[in-house]
Amino acid sequence: MKFVLSMLWGLLLVVPVFGVDVSSGVAQYAAIKQEVSDGMVVCSTTSGIEPCTREGDPNLLGVVSLSPAVSFGVATPSAGSVPVVSSGLSTVQVSGANGAIEVGDFLTSSTTAGLAVKALKSGYVLGTASESWVPESSEAVTTMTASLAIKPAVLSANAGNNLLDMIRQGVEAAFLTPLSALRYIVAGVILIISVGFGFLYFGKLARSGVEAVGRNPLASRAIQMSVLFNVVLTVGIIMVGVAVAYLVMTI
Repeated sequence: MKFVLSMLWGLLLVVPVFGVDVSSGVAQYAAIKQEVSDGMVVCSTTSGIEPCTREGDPNLLGVVSLSPAVSFGVATPSAGSVPVVSSGLSTVQVSGANGAIEVGDFLTSSTTAGLAVKALKSGYVLGTASESWVPESSEAVTTMTASLAIKPAVLSANAGNNLLDMIRQGVEAAFLTPLSALRYIVAGVILIISVGFGFLYFGKLARSGVEAVGRNPLASRAIQMSVLFNVVLTVGIIMVGVAVAYLVMTI
């Protein structure tokens, strides 16, 4: 008898799960004036929260998820309040405009309202694809599961070509999102301090090296090796500062 009751209780717990596509992300209710559907990518703008219409938008907010695992806030249908997921697994509407998508590819917003695309250049990304998809055409649209983690990402193949784009996006994000503004300020201060310290240290080192060679020409080789070592150390300090600044931006 106990076994039968346990089986029935297990079925009651399990059956509802199979009928619903539930996101594993934590959602926050957000007021969206426009009509949206499950999986649409939304951004924060000066006029409110809307479906994204720019590729690599620095103001990415998340993805509309009508069946989140957990949600916070109060649902107010009259105000257009819907759950939005910004981290964790979620279903995303994706366009084939930027070609085939492989598992692990970065996804970002696109020029088509509410649709994500494969990221082809450095900038803000929505997250990474959890499955592959080969679109039949650039106009094809599908839904796929993605691991959401909104952050700036550097695509190594195009990092140099897109530096100005990342700076521009960062400046735009600073005016709309206070957290982004704080990140860029902190990263900028760290970068300025590390580069400034490096140049000051290098200038002092170069001057003292020249003076040492003038006073003791016979030890010029040893002095040159010492200067070279300190130059490498200076470059290392600057690189560490750049790395820390980048980490601050991506946290």
